[in-house]
Parts: sequence; structure tokens; C-alpha cells
Amino acid sequence: MSGKHGPNSWQDYLEVHRSRLADFADHFILEDRLTFTRTRSQIVWTGELLCVDSIEIHVTKTQEVTYRGGQPWVETVDYSYHVFRRLGQATTNLVRYDNSAHHRQLDAHHRHRYDASGLEVLPPEHVGEAGWPTLGEVVEEAYSLRGDGG
Repeated sequence: MSGKHGPNSWQDYLEVHRSRLADFADHFILEDRLTFTRTRSQIVWTGELLCVDSIEIHVTKTQEVTYRGGQPWVETVDYSYHVFRRLGQATTNLVRYDNSAHHRQLDAHHRHRYDASGLEVLPPEHVGEAGWPTLGEVVEEAYSLRGDGG
């Protein structure tokens, strides 16, 4: 895979990740609860970003680790970015991207869409490898949904 999802050095990946989230820290992201567990062969990200207007972005992501010149390089192989609004005990789904293989497409990258009440609009939209968003792009989309009820 090439482009925005191609292999990247772990150091560069972390720098871009932190910089991208910092772009939203002063006006949208209230709390970053993302953590990662790193082994020699993979990095697993879990957690959530708590945002204004009760928006939450829940993240699970697995990256494979390879080595170039002794330095770790990462590439995302599995992900789910779930955006919803939590008001008390009630949650309203806004959008979810993932690449689980439960849809019959050329590749598994897809977007779950929801109506104003949070019910899924079927079928999920195939976005393909070219339309698969980065976490930063998902944060941008979530930012655009603030205050409109979904």
C-alpha cells in the first residue's frame, strides 16, 4: 500500500499523530484517552477522544511493525473509528469507519452511516482503500458534526 496509509517510520507516525490531534486540542478535543501497546511485531491503539458537544471518537487500531535499518516502521492493518454523541446514558451514532471483512466488497474499507436518530442507514458505504480516512480526517469529520445533532 502506498500514499497516506503506506509504511511510515514509528517516529514520524507519532509526530504526525500528535501534531494532528494538537490541531484540534484548543477548540474541539477536550481529552485524549488514546493509548497504545507496542510489541516487537505490532502496535495496538485503543481508547477514545472526548470532544465538545458530547462527541466521542472511539478508536481501535492495529499496526504491523517491520524494521528498516534497525528502526521500527508501522502500517495500519486493522481499524475502527466510531463517532457518536453521548448524552447521559443515551448514545447516538454519527459515523463509523472500519475494515472488518463483514461486507462483500473488493476490499473491506467502509463507512457506516446513521440517520438523525442514530439508526444505521444500510448498506454501509464502500469507501475502498482510496477513501479510507486517517484518524485526523475522522476528527475533522466529527468536528463538522458538532452542534447539529448528527
